[in-house]
Amino acid sequence: MKKSIAIAILLQFGLICTMYGQINVLHIDNNAAPQTKDGVFYSLPRTVVKIDVKIDRVENYKGPYADFALRFLGLKNVVAANAVDYKISDITITTYPEPDPDQYYFVELGDKISKGEQAGMISLSDAGVILGTMAGSIDTVGDFRNRLKQLETPADADKDAFGELFKYSADVSVFEKVDTIIRKINIDTMTVERQYYKRTMVEKSPEQKAKEAADYLSKIKDNRFSLISGTQEVNYNKETLEYMDDQLNRMEKEYLKLFTGVSIHKSLTFSYKYIPVPNQINTEIPIFKFLRAKGVIDLDEQGGKVVTIKIQRVGNTNTVANYLKKAVKDSKVQGFSYRIPELARVSVKLDENTQEETQCLISQLGVVTNLPASKWKVMFHKETGGIKGIEIQ
Repeated sequence: MKKSIAIAILLQFGLICTMYGQINVLHIDNNAAPQTKDGVFYSLPRTVVKIDVKIDRVENYKGPYADFALRFLGLKNVVAANAVDYKISDITITTYPEPDPDQYYFVELGDKISKGEQAGMISLSDAGVILGTMAGSIDTVGDFRNRLKQLETPADADKDAFGELFKYSADVSVFEKVDTIIRKINIDTMTVERQYYKRTMVEKSPEQKAKEAADYLSKIKDNRFSLISGTQEVNYNKETLEYMDDQLNRMEKEYLKLFTGVSIHKSLTFSYKYIPVPNQINTEIPIFKFLRAKGVIDLDEQGGKVVTIKIQRVGNTNTVANYLKKAVKDSKVQGFSYRIPELARVSVKLDENTQEETQCLISQLGVVTNLPASKWKVMFHKETGGIKGIEIQ
């Protein structure tokens, strides 16, 4: 029972098979002949470049008394009109592996098992990427998925923010107007004057409202100064003093918004992926467009600046590639294939002022070669498919 449980656990994380004295690894493509022998399939990983673009969305709301900000408060730098503006605040370049559809292999095992040979293990990820044949090369499914997991920014719920922007703009907008009406009544040779009062409700003009708000703002500042300077000569405790000052400070800011306006900042994140290929090296490849009035837009939309990605090989595998071209393979039987990744410079560019660049290993731009057809214990790097460790039998 315990043995069955152990086998089930190993099957969850990798594939168990018996290692033979000699194996043959065949490259699988559309022209490969189907194999009838026992064996197992595996793939080498390729590198995917992930570009995370952080956008700042700024919503500008004009204050109801912005036109009187200079006249009553001497403020010049105020929001002049309602508008929405976008800008790129950060670009992050990362990489993650995925199975390369052009690098699938079939491990052809021998027909007989000798008694002296020990059972071995080929460890594969849940995507079929080879991890190794040595103890400790097993990778859990959870770990592999965590590496491939892309960061998601929860969408901000849309809020009715305008009602909270200018709280004190909803003050009483009418006032009572009292008119005195004088009537003269002639009685014989005598004239009598009678006064009547006519009361009407008149709506305040924007200038009147702005003047009242400016006066109230001055009053708040005076009250804060009196409170802090101790003019009131009241022995408030610390908590009470801090509370009153905080409330006055909040009121001052709210009344000031009526003149300066409000800018609301929201952060948006967009993710794009690009798979480098050899025929696009040193070429700027468009990935999306950016427009200040709309933010990120598709490439087929009108307007905006094109954001491009460019991959440049450093050339660390050139010597190995040239050597392999000249080498003559004597045997038609080969062992495990592995990668030697290429170091590359990855740059994302909007204009000369907005650019992000990094260096990383790109598996598919490097070299694919193989071990001799013998029994090996080997561990592979999960991200690149390169050899991490090897034990010669």
